[in-house]
Amino acid sequence: MYSIEQRDEQLRGTQAKITYELSFDRAAQHLVTVLIRVEGISTPEVVAVMPSWSPGSYKIRDYAGWQGNVRAFKGAGASRIPTTTSWRDKASLVVAADGATSVEIEYVVYAHERTVRTSHVNRFHAFLMLTSICMYVEGRTQEIHHVLLKHDRSAWPSVSSALSLVREPNTDGHLLGALNYDILADSPIELGDHIVTTFTEAGALHEVAVATNFDVDTTWLTAQVQQIVKVETAVFGGAPYDRYVFIIQAYPGAGGGLEHARSSVNAVDPSQLTDKTKAIGLLSLLCHEYFHLWNVKRIRPRELGPFDYTRENYTTMLWLAEGLTSYYDDLFAYRCGFTTTKEYLETVSKEHIGRLFAVPGREAMSTRDSSFLAWLKLYMQSPDGNNRFPSYYLKGGVIFLLLDAYIIDHSDGRYSMDDALREMWKRYLADPTKGMSEEECFAIIEQATRVQIRERLKTWLEGTTELPYDEILAGVGLALQYEDKPSEPATFGEKRPFANVPQAPYTGWTLAESNGKLVIRSVDDGSPAAIAGFGIDDELVAIDDRRVVTTAQVDHYLASRREKGARVTAHCDGRLYNTTINPILRRIPKVIEIEKPSPRQLEMRERWLRREI
Repeated sequence: MYSIEQRDEQLRGTQAKITYELSFDRAAQHLVTVLIRVEGISTPEVVAVMPSWSPGSYKIRDYAGWQGNVRAFKGAGASRIPTTTSWRDKASLVVAADGATSVEIEYVVYAHERTVRTSHVNRFHAFLMLTSICMYVEGRTQEIHHVLLKHDRSAWPSVSSALSLVREPNTDGHLLGALNYDILADSPIELGDHIVTTFTEAGALHEVAVATNFDVDTTWLTAQVQQIVKVETAVFGGAPYDRYVFIIQAYPGAGGGLEHARSSVNAVDPSQLTDKTKAIGLLSLLCHEYFHLWNVKRIRPRELGPFDYTRENYTTMLWLAEGLTSYYDDLFAYRCGFTTTKEYLETVSKEHIGRLFAVPGREAMSTRDSSFLAWLKLYMQSPDGNNRFPSYYLKGGVIFLLLDAYIIDHSDGRYSMDDALREMWKRYLADPTKGMSEEECFAIIEQATRVQIRERLKTWLEGTTELPYDEILAGVGLALQYEDKPSEPATFGEKRPFANVPQAPYTGWTLAESNGKLVIRSVDDGSPAAIAGFGIDDELVAIDDRRVVTTAQVDHYLASRREKGARVTAHCDGRLYNTTINPILRRIPKVIEIEKPSPRQLEMRERWLRREI
């Protein structure tokens, strides 16, 4: 029976017949030493399998590729003796028990990929994504599992994980536990000297674990996290856990997050913790990953739990798992008071609708298909991917933005997507073992909101035509305005006119500065760059016979040539070629208030954008 629910009290003082001992004597070389002790064996052999992916990150990663020095033994401890092994496939190890009631499996894992979905170990810390560390025993995933951390607690005093403490740490190590392997796989561990703060909200304990070399105002950060918990738990009427851990990793170039049932991992560039103008990105990420503890971990497509850890788990419903979450993350940031109404509508314009308009692939593939093919199309995206498919995060979020406005408008403000979420939550509580089908999801939304949305929503999810923005937004007194003219003349000082600086035009390419060269990284279908014949990885050499080596130079030279075009010299495969590009001013969508909205439109907008806390 599939279950991801666990409370700390359930593991206290337990015994386990499957234990993982993790040692870090070679942490400086990015190695974790793993010993798996399997007891209570009644079969001739034991099969241990290393997962090939991590739930929430839909890409086959073949974690067994980082594993080595595998050995196995019959018995345990000093009395153990070597036993025979064989590989059934790339990640499944068959261990001969030969009548023994216990076996031990030893190996090392190289852990030096710093993302939220992979393990990273060095002399100063260890972040363990346990799907990449701990093999599971076939046929025994539903029993209690223990993890014994054998590390220098004077050097690494902090241990942060949703795994439950089995007993107080002693000379044997730090013993944590999970009720089953699914919970273990869903509970990453941060080890080191990171800072941990705590607070109580919604009747539960919350930990904020900040791993960084930068000075961080953890008091401020903890207060913002508490506000997120307060706002989001209010939607569902409380927290479905006794303890939750926010792991926040801040290091240069970091980005991304990954959700878990009782924790989340959030990686950010340190500037988001020190620069007020960038902090909203961190806060929105925290809103996103925390919301996932309901949506996708519990309110989930039926294909996403129980998992097959050895292969792709396909679903057409990542528009629900990630699209709905992408809509709510910025909305929750607004409800928390992190942004003003004006700032939120600007975010909707730029980061949601505006970004989707910059994806030609929205007209090439449906959101449902984008979801189903996520294993290749999102996580293994080609440089040409922007032309071939829309992200189910992005388009799914815009679809739910419109759906929420539609529900509010057509229920006269009585219902919203919040009500649908609460109904989905009731459905989970009634049967936590099973996920939802698409038809069941449509039915729940209609039941909760009293608004018929099925055919309209299916059309949006299955289609590739432009979404009906003005029709839907009009219900809340908004519309899309397309800006295709230069901005107003700039001024400085006491409204003195500034120099005439032409606006950078749209070309449809993205450029990368690399070793003194300008290389084209992508080309939008139908864009001026595509019409001019440029290709990915071509190098820009000169514009109108003037050498270019920076993107700023290109923007400057092309800005004044929008009407007459520019001659470009480029390089491809050892040869130079010449062509002409005719850049244009791009039509950029912007959400605006309609002129003279009716009292009802204003009422519906206020219903959408109200803050209850």
